[in-house]
Amino acid sequence: MVSQEEKIIIPTEKKSVGEHIGNKISHVGEYLFISLMTALGYLGGLGMVVLEFIVRGIINLCELLSVLFKRLGGILGRPFVRYAKAIKMGRTEIRNASEESAFKGFAVWIRVTGRIIFGKRGIAVTICNYALPVISCVFLFNIVTYASSMEYALKLNVNGDFMGYITDETIFTDAEKIVQQRINYMDSNTETITFVPVYEVDMVGHGSTLTQYQLADKLLETMNAEIIEGYGMYIGSSFYGALEDKTSVEETLDALLDVYRTGAQGETVKFENEITFEPGLYLAESVVSEDSIIRLITSKRSVASYYTAQEGDSPSAICDTLGMSYETLASLNPGFSEDSVIYVGDKFLIDQEEPFLAVTVTRLESYDVPTDYETEHYDDSTRYIGSYVTMQDGVYGTDRVTANVSYINGVEIRRKEITRITLTDPVTEIIYDGTKPLPTDLDASVQNVAVGQMYWPVGGVDGGHINEMMYGYGGYYNHGGIDIGAPYGTPIYAADSGTVILSQWYYGYGNCIMIRHDNGIVTVYGHASYLHVGVGERVTQGQQIADVGATGVASGNHLHFEVRINDVCYNPINYLPWHKRAPGCVEW
Repeated sequence: MVSQEEKIIIPTEKKSVGEHIGNKISHVGEYLFISLMTALGYLGGLGMVVLEFIVRGIINLCELLSVLFKRLGGILGRPFVRYAKAIKMGRTEIRNASEESAFKGFAVWIRVTGRIIFGKRGIAVTICNYALPVISCVFLFNIVTYASSMEYALKLNVNGDFMGYITDETIFTDAEKIVQQRINYMDSNTETITFVPVYEVDMVGHGSTLTQYQLADKLLETMNAEIIEGYGMYIGSSFYGALEDKTSVEETLDALLDVYRTGAQGETVKFENEITFEPGLYLAESVVSEDSIIRLITSKRSVASYYTAQEGDSPSAICDTLGMSYETLASLNPGFSEDSVIYVGDKFLIDQEEPFLAVTVTRLESYDVPTDYETEHYDDSTRYIGSYVTMQDGVYGTDRVTANVSYINGVEIRRKEITRITLTDPVTEIIYDGTKPLPTDLDASVQNVAVGQMYWPVGGVDGGHINEMMYGYGGYYNHGGIDIGAPYGTPIYAADSGTVILSQWYYGYGNCIMIRHDNGIVTVYGHASYLHVGVGERVTQGQQIADVGATGVASGNHLHFEVRINDVCYNPINYLPWHKRAPGCVEW
């Protein structure tokens, strides 16, 4: 027996911390799952309520529509039920009357039929009750349609006289300008008349408004001047007089265009300014003869124009292109001569005649154009720095271009490319550039001179240095050669053998020498302080011909050296041995 004071102790298993955490997580997960299921249950119940509401709404709507259709059917069918009863009752009356006599039966049939058709609730009355609203709607629709087809316009009165209807005030303004133009033609003596317009908005039929030309005729009719019917000739917006007959003028205009027509596909030929003939009323004193108009439109006028130098142009080439002599071109362009240096883009004033009526011609033209080739450079350790050899000449490719080309009086004004097709691909130019260091003991004048190459034109200890490149190769705009800086008095040598063709002060070149070499190339030596040779002398390659200076337009002592072929300047660097450059002076 266990006493009451004794306690029974049952040993319990001690749980680890991990088991304790796992139990907590299990309880939390169970709670979340129950909460989620409860929420889904509420959402499901709410969804069922909403669905039930929608279904009940649809059922109620269907029931309502059913009732409405039944009532509508009852209303629409009520007359037909009444007619059926009336016909049934009428048949009974007719049958009873016919039993007494045929004549009485016929009389009753007429009376019953009339009552059914023309009675207070007869078929005719019912049809009118239904048809009249429909007829009224159709009638109203037609009225609205007719009213909308009408136009609102301005009723115009001028100086108290009714002129007609116009769409807006600009019609009157334009008509007034036309009238004033006709009045003032060729210093007319007709007094200037002031037109005072008064406008009222009104509704008019379609197409019953006046144009500015019709209104101008009406305004002229109100004037106290002699007027005639004719054709006003306008070139652009300018009035050139009225013609009683325009046949000969139109034929002449067409003949002027025929001169430019070739019949080529896609060709358009027209006058630059539109020419129109406006029929209407004109002052008698503004009438001109067809002969005077024909003389005007076939005349020419002298205008000043300019020729723009192109690539490869020289003074002789420009004279040949323009068909002008040196003297004529020089009289218009002071300073122009056979020895002028021509740069691309230079403009020369020329005297030119052009037709009174300019003609624009647009043609579809196809032509071939060259496409540039690429140049690849490779290092060559066997050659000195500054020298190079072309291993593969570059060859331009060819594209076939189709374009719309427009001309005015034979001079191109614009070109719009339509298609471009490659006929031949360009061939890449390959050049090997020397990378071998230059020797330090070479004389400047013969340094790295190859066969056929020019001598370096500046002597001295180091041959000076290049401080300005040619335009297009790193130099400033229109600089036709290179500048070689050297001390005052440094010898200047002939780059190649040849004949001196100029030895004098020459414009901005100062003291200048030009030598024509045996291969046709001309070299130019500018800004010299002293000239050692004269015109006509034969010089040899390397011979001293002048001294370095700063004459003419020069900011310091240097030689300006040019290479010309057919009066066009070429980059001297391509003809001379390598030489050092001033800091920052590089060839682009």
